[in-house]
Amino acid sequence: MAGPPDEPAGVIVVGLGNPVLGDDGVGWRVADEVERRLEAQTPAVGAGNVTVERLGVGGIRLMEVISDHEAAILVDAAEFAGRTPGEVRTWRLDEIEFHAGGHLDSIHDASLETALDLGRQMGAALPDRIDVVTIQARATDVFGEELSPEVEAAVAVAADEVMRLLAARDDLAAR
Repeated sequence: MAGPPDEPAGVIVVGLGNPVLGDDGVGWRVADEVERRLEAQTPAVGAGNVTVERLGVGGIRLMEVISDHEAAILVDAAEFAGRTPGEVRTWRLDEIEFHAGGHLDSIHDASLETALDLGRQMGAALPDRIDVVTIQARATDVFGEELSPEVEAAVAVAADEVMRLLAARDDLAAR
C-alpha cells in the first residue's frame, strides 16, 4: 500500500518537439538555454526547484512527466495561421484551442487535453498551473537540426519569457 503523497515538486520546464525536424526542435533549444541560464544564476533564484526536460512526444507521456509538479511551463513550436515566424507568445494552457487530430500517430496517442482529463479522472497530481510558450515556426517538416533564422533568433526571446515566468513564481512564493 502506498504511503501519503509526497509534496509536489516545484516547476517543470518541458521543451517539446523533434530536434531533427527543423523548427520543430525549437522547444529543445529553448530548454537548453533555460538550463544554461539557471546554472549560471548566482544565487540560483529558485533553480533548485526547477526541473528542465525535453520530450519528443505529448499526450499521455507529457501528462506523466508534468505530474507531481506544482506548475509546468511547456515550450513548443507553433503553426498558427497568420502569425509571423519567430513570434513568441505565452499562454495559459486553457487559452489554447486544441486541434486533436494534428500529430497523432496511432489510436494509442492522445492529445494533451485528453491526457490531462484522463489523469485528473485517475487522481494524478497534476500542476495547478500550466503555461505554454510558443514560437511560431516556419517549417517543422524539413529534416535537419538547423532552425530557420527567425526561429533561431527567437530562442533567446522565448528563454527570457520562461525566466520571467519562473521569476514571477519566485516573487509570489516570497510574499
